[in-house]
Amino acid sequence: MRVAALIRVAVACGLTALAPLAARAQDVAPPVIITVDVQQILRDSLVAKGIQAQMDQRTERYTKEVTSQENELQKTQNELEQQRTTLAPEAFNAKMRDFQQRYDTLDNRVQATRQALQQSYNDAMTKVENTALQIIADIAAERKANLVVAKAAVLFEAPELDITQEVIKRLDTRLPQVQLAEPAPAPLPPAPGPAAPLPAPGLATPH
Repeated sequence: MRVAALIRVAVACGLTALAPLAARAQDVAPPVIITVDVQQILRDSLVAKGIQAQMDQRTERYTKEVTSQENELQKTQNELEQQRTTLAPEAFNAKMRDFQQRYDTLDNRVQATRQALQQSYNDAMTKVENTALQIIADIAAERKANLVVAKAAVLFEAPELDITQEVIKRLDTRLPQVQLAEPAPAPLPPAPGPAAPLPAPGLATPH
């Protein structure tokens, strides 16, 4: 009898302890879900396409400039090779040092400009992404959604849950374009020390 009484007390206490949990569960709103493809927004929106077009134009323009300077250096290298046996050692070494300095200068400028271009692109796309996230938050509030899910994580969805096109439409209106910042001119490298060995015939393209 005593055991049965203890069991009844334990059950009663357990139900009493679970009552607040059940009440809190009833207070949680059912999920209202929307889905969005952020990568599509950053690819297909008007502003994203404009930024990519600017990046392509600047890359093409700078590649042409670098190619022209590389051709000049290649010409200089060929001339030096022809003069190796005709110039005095001091004069030849002086020309080699000048060539090496020009080569190093071009290489440093290529690296610095490439990094600056990439930074300009990243800054512009960060502005686009932040604006898109604000629009997503606005739409979520309008639809009283309490859960936003990336489409990449969804296997199946009803079409009306996807807000991607609505975000793109609003983004095209709110932020139609972003101008890429002009990279600062690359600084000249410090004066080189003794000339390093020249590359093998055929100037290597700086990376």
